[in-house]
Amino acid sequence: MNDHIVVAEIGLTKNRYGAEIRTSGPMSREQARAFALEAARGGHPDFAPAAKDARILQVGADQYLVVEGHRLSPDSLNRFTVTQVVDHS
Repeated sequence: MNDHIVVAEIGLTKNRYGAEIRTSGPMSREQARAFALEAARGGHPDFAPAAKDARILQVGADQYLVVEGHRLSPDSLNRFTVTQVVDHS
């Protein structure tokens, strides 16, 4: 079933608001998991920009964090979450 989407939160920082929120089109869970990892790696630049000087962290099976900058004081964070659509209203 194509009832999963990827939610991307781009440019999260600790000192300011203004992160961009984007959602993918519907797809299967397996496709969404692959899409999220590919996006975290910069493979879908139309969906999310490629990060520079970054580490990709997997948080469970359905979430990736892309941490840019130094590990003790990161510049920003991008979060990619696979979600299931439960209501289409």
